[in-house]
Amino acid sequence: SKNWLTPTTAEHRMAAQEEVRSASENTWTAGLPLRKVGPSVMSGRVADVALAGADGRSFYVAYASGGLWYTENNGTSFEPLFDDALSITLGAVAYHASSKRIWVGTGEVNSSRSSYAGTGVYASDDQGMTWEHLGLPETQHIGRIVLDPNNRDVAHVAALGPLYSANHSGGIYRTLDGGKSWQKTLEVQGIHGFAGAVDLIMDPNDAQHLF
Repeated sequence: SKNWLTPTTAEHRMAAQEEVRSASENTWTAGLPLRKVGPSVMSGRVADVALAGADGRSFYVAYASGGLWYTENNGTSFEPLFDDALSITLGAVAYHASSKRIWVGTGEVNSSRSSYAGTGVYASDDQGMTWEHLGLPETQHIGRIVLDPNNRDVAHVAALGPLYSANHSGGIYRTLDGGKSWQKTLEVQGIHGFAGAVDLIMDPNDAQHLF
């Protein structure tokens, strides 16, 4: 039996996602134009929201189990932006206004038996048409991404780490090069590994001041 202190690796989770995608493409219904017929109202968990414009009409909504959505008409209609990524379970979204880069952190942080692990941090520079995986695959659950408004390459990530098992990846991470490399800046020792970080905010008057 598997040791409960050993979390499933990101490699295994990403491989399983590819197996699901392959099975979906090869099923007998793959060529049929399926459409949803109900129910018309479904409950879902919104994990995070990020404004995309000063007028407040354009914003991104990150769902715990439904990917990323975008509206430019104050929520009258939404467009899905993250359907082709390897993980649709999200915990955080952030938008850098000057560079127009979208950042998402995968893996819901509301801990329960239905909280699915993610595969790290992704970013898009073309309004969600394509996504680049920026690492931190073993963090599993990301609660917040905060961005330096004056430097598009600086981002901070609050990572919860794996649930119900030894935590070797929870804490706060920082990148100074747009996600090419990461440094763990806060690491708190717990009983079975490290304590995870759920939330993080930046002082609007001082990008070096984090809570």
